[in-house]
Amino acid sequence: MPRNHLHLTATLIALLLLATGGCTSLNAAVPESDSNSWQWASWLGKPAEPGTPEWWKKHKKDRVMVPGKGYRVANVEGYFDQEGRPIHTKVAKVVDPKKKSDPLGGKVVAKAMDDLKSKVGMGTDAKLAEKSLVAGKELYRQEEYFRAVKEFKQAIARGGNTQFEQEAMFLLAESYFFDKRYTVAIESYEKFIKQYPNSSHVDQVIRRQFDIARYWEQSHAYRPHWAITPNLFDRTRPGFDTLGRALKTYEDIRLNDPTGPLADDAIMATANSYFLRGRYAEADYQYGLIRSEYPRSEHQYDAHLLGLQSKLRMYQGPNYDGTPLEDAKRLIKQLKVQFAGELNQEERQRLAEVEAQLNKQLVMREWRMAEYYDDTKHYDSARFYYARVLRKYPDSEIAARARERMAALADRPGHPVSRFAWLIDQLPQNAERKAIAQVPLLPSSDSRIQLARAEGKVDEKGQGDAKTITR
Repeated sequence: MPRNHLHLTATLIALLLLATGGCTSLNAAVPESDSNSWQWASWLGKPAEPGTPEWWKKHKKDRVMVPGKGYRVANVEGYFDQEGRPIHTKVAKVVDPKKKSDPLGGKVVAKAMDDLKSKVGMGTDAKLAEKSLVAGKELYRQEEYFRAVKEFKQAIARGGNTQFEQEAMFLLAESYFFDKRYTVAIESYEKFIKQYPNSSHVDQVIRRQFDIARYWEQSHAYRPHWAITPNLFDRTRPGFDTLGRALKTYEDIRLNDPTGPLADDAIMATANSYFLRGRYAEADYQYGLIRSEYPRSEHQYDAHLLGLQSKLRMYQGPNYDGTPLEDAKRLIKQLKVQFAGELNQEERQRLAEVEAQLNKQLVMREWRMAEYYDDTKHYDSARFYYARVLRKYPDSEIAARARERMAALADRPGHPVSRFAWLIDQLPQNAERKAIAQVPLLPSSDSRIQLARAEGKVDEKGQGDAKTITR
């Protein structure tokens, strides 16, 4: 018999055995203990047993959740957990692995801790909390702040989320404040506001924070220190960066009580601190907050005027970005409109001085541009900027010099003549430049700027019927 026929016959026999469970004669020839294993050990491979990872991987998609028992797979006895392992005991709670949960069980842990405290006699006890609070208040009245702190801490620990805890937390922070431990006091006030943002003590807390921040700022101004210089002996100041902590406290005041009476004061104090240290960009941002978010603030005028000064000092010169000058110009107009009837003689004088300083910077910017084009022999551009100086600032000191230069450049060519002009003329002209060159221009004079005219008829002299456009 050919070999391929033998292979086909063996395959047919194996399939027949799998379909019928094996014939009697074959089973008789094989020991009973090895009969089942022989039947499965076909060329198809031995199937995975229930409860194994291989079996679960194959049947996981067919699982059905049975609450209180586990997962069930059709035609398979028993129940399985989420990993496919058999469950032999009753399940108290089945957790769906697809549902996200707190891995640490925050509420469970918190409750366990509360239960543990109760068992060891450290849990919530209203009577003990009230007793400690009363004792702490008595020590507070006697100015025994160090001893009062211990009683208030005890009242907080036993008070739970009650009125006793709220009162104790506030008085704890107050004890630190009057004991001149300002760093710990700030931390206690901040914790109190986060836990009780609607408390009747909030205004007092904000006032304390502002006073501490002001003290730290003035302390740094009186005796400056590097931010990394450690403070080892003065307990009224932070361990590091006294000024930085003051500014952070000002910011917390604004964020914690943005509509409170000290929010604009905190912003103004921050802005002034930046201004005095030459950080004009940060100062300008803070002054802008006053102008935009607190229109009824008493600091509005100073925020406008000092904002002007910040913008002028942010400006680095005519060779750099002129945006601060443009912003300052708009701010000048806003000042004149908003405070027209409120400025006294001294304030008007201050505003006039600032405006004069701004105009000087603007005219110098125009003059520097004109000089640049004058030096590079681009005389059309130079005349353009000289004309702007004459038109926009006719009474300035530099206007006379601009007029002289305009007269000197009257007969000069508009652009410098290139040595290679003959070669450039031989090259093909760019399509865009060619189109621009065909646009007729309006006649120019010393004080008028030559611009492209609108569409219209052009006479023999190149004159159009459109109106002259000036800038």
